[in-house]
Amino acid sequence: MSARLQSLAREPLYQQVCAHLVRQISAGTWKSGTALPNEKDLARQLGVSNGTIRKALDRLASERLVSRRQGRGTFVVDQTSPEIAFRFDRLREHDGGRMTLQATVLRQCSGAPTQIEQERLRLDAQEQVARVSRLWRTQGRPLLVEDACLATTRLPGLHLHGLGDWGITAIAQQHGVHLGRAVEKLCLELATDETALILETKSQAVLLRLDRVIFSADDEPIEWRVAIVHPRTIARMGGEQRAIAGSSCCRKGTCLST
Repeated sequence: MSARLQSLAREPLYQQVCAHLVRQISAGTWKSGTALPNEKDLARQLGVSNGTIRKALDRLASERLVSRRQGRGTFVVDQTSPEIAFRFDRLREHDGGRMTLQATVLRQCSGAPTQIEQERLRLDAQEQVARVSRLWRTQGRPLLVEDACLATTRLPGLHLHGLGDWGITAIAQQHGVHLGRAVEKLCLELATDETALILETKSQAVLLRLDRVIFSADDEPIEWRVAIVHPRTIARMGGEQRAIAGSSCCRKGTCLST
């Protein structure tokens, strides 16, 4: 590989390096599990300092696109590995372990984005999205109902016909898109009659609403999910255990955190 970065570009040089490395990984120059060239070689190829390369690789490591292994080098992370594939799912068992969940697809469709989908995924009206509603169970009991919306035009080569259900990390990797961060909002809301029926709880019961947008490494929104969680759920989120229980003082839309 031979490339020189544009030093006069507006973004910081290390961000240019990040973008270049992501493009190379997405193009298959380095496959999952393989090592990148060492820092000195990358610095020479791109015409930047070792410090700039190191800062760029540290940034990609923080976004779990690469793994830095002391004394061995920097390796491309397999986005379909269990550790990475479920990194955006933060609901946990009482002991902090990941929940074992089973999904049932309730409905699925595709088409032009609605106004709110355009806003959350930064899409134009003429673009296309895929939508799926899922019911997730644990130990045979309903845990949450989820609506997911996928920005299909940001996944090169994706065909809506025959898409079926998807896992965001797997489908992103299949189409050369590397995921970066997620932005999540947590609120309390009251169960509608339909949600209460699906989750086998009472109408107007206090539920946890998880609103999450997952971004690519290029900071483009790829998927928007809204999950409504059963009131009996105890969730470990961000290392802090929260008990979600009914309360007469709770009201729809009360924000817990961002």
